[in-house]
Amino acid sequence: MNLEHIAISINSLNEITDFYQNILGMQQVRNFILNKNLAYDIFGFNIDVPVYLLNKGNLYLEIFIIKEKNQKGFNHICFSVQNREQLFKYANENAYRCILIKRDPNDIMFINDKAGNVFEIKNK
Repeated sequence: MNLEHIAISINSLNEITDFYQNILGMQQVRNFILNKNLAYDIFGFNIDVPVYLLNKGNLYLEIFIIKEKNQKGFNHICFSVQNREQLFKYANENAYRCILIKRDPNDIMFINDKAGNVFEIKNK
C-alpha cells in the first residue's frame, strides 16, 4: 500500500502561497475545480470547489478551498493498492459506505470507515 496524498480544507486561497509555499516550501503541481455534482456525490457539498495539489519530496497535499469554516470538510486520505476493485468489494460486503463514481478515463472509488473518515482508493 502506498500513500498517494492527504487532502485537507482551508478557508483562504492566500494560504497556498503564504503558508504552504513560503513556509513549508511546497510547490504547486496543479489546480482544478471539483464540480459541485462530484463534490455532492462524494462529500455532501453542493458547491464548485477550487483544489490545489502541492508537493514537497514524497508528500502530496490536496488542498480544498472552502470559504466557510465548517465541521465537515473534504479531508481524506488517498492510497493505492494492487487490486482496488477487490478491496472495494470487500468493504462493501462488510457494510462500509462505498462510493463509485463512473468517469473517463478512470472511475473514482471512496470508502468511509465507521467514524466517517474518507479514503480514496487508486490502483498501483
